[in-house]
Amino acid sequence: MRSLVISLAILALFSVSAAKDEPQVGDLVKRHLNSIGSEQARAAVKTRVAEGTVRFHLQHQGGSQDGKEVLVSEGPKLVSLLKLPNPNYHGERFVSDGRNTTATTIKPGVYSELGQFVNVHDEILRDGLWGGTLSTGWALFDLEGRRTKLQYMGRKRVNEQELERFRFLPSKHSDLEIFLYFEPETARHVMTTYELTISPQIAMTELETAKQKATTYRLEERFADFKQSDGLWLPGRWTIQFGLDVPTDPNHPGDVAIYARSDVWEFAVSVNSISHNVTLDPKNFEIK
Repeated sequence: MRSLVISLAILALFSVSAAKDEPQVGDLVKRHLNSIGSEQARAAVKTRVAEGTVRFHLQHQGGSQDGKEVLVSEGPKLVSLLKLPNPNYHGERFVSDGRNTTATTIKPGVYSELGQFVNVHDEILRDGLWGGTLSTGWALFDLEGRRTKLQYMGRKRVNEQELERFRFLPSKHSDLEIFLYFEPETARHVMTTYELTISPQIAMTELETAKQKATTYRLEERFADFKQSDGLWLPGRWTIQFGLDVPTDPNHPGDVAIYARSDVWEFAVSVNSISHNVTLDPKNFEIK
């Protein structure tokens, strides 16, 4: 009986917490959608083609390479191309037909680190997160229909700016910690973060196991420089960063692991043109 009482108390606590979240989430979604444009302006857009340039570089190595960016969307369907003139790494191509997703390999059977991350965690594409409001399939256009949810997490200071933070709960189980960030004043979506922590394997002894440290992957999308196009305010800058923290010396004195930040991949996208209601070839969204 005592166990039942405790269970009911916990359930009631979660119910109260969820109830408190609902006004915050509902208000945010409404304000956010209005920050993009009127309901009529949003409904008028069936397809979108966002084109621009991309500058790619590895932060720890210096140097950069310029390429082309194209993001094509129709409803929940999406093709994202980050194209580089490099025979060893030609960039990324992600596709979602609204249900299934894929990432292009850099050679048969081999993905880039970023490509592998997005390919494994298909909720990034399937649930409308990739590209934020640049996509017609943006997650917040249809949370209920996608069976996704938001949880209000309060404000967080990011690069000297206070932002509203919401946890994003995908339609299916996910190992990712996903957070969406919005400007308090405008309700514009300015950042999405995805984190994956991989626990260390069990070692031969308890002492060795205790010294093992987790590896953390982090993907981040930032959006800025909003401009108006056909009555809609959409980001003109889209910055993608991907990297991981790997423990390099778990036996460091004091049992404090030394972490090495891997080369952070950065794609700095400048969106130069946005076209709406362009007739698109259905083959663009085929999963091959």
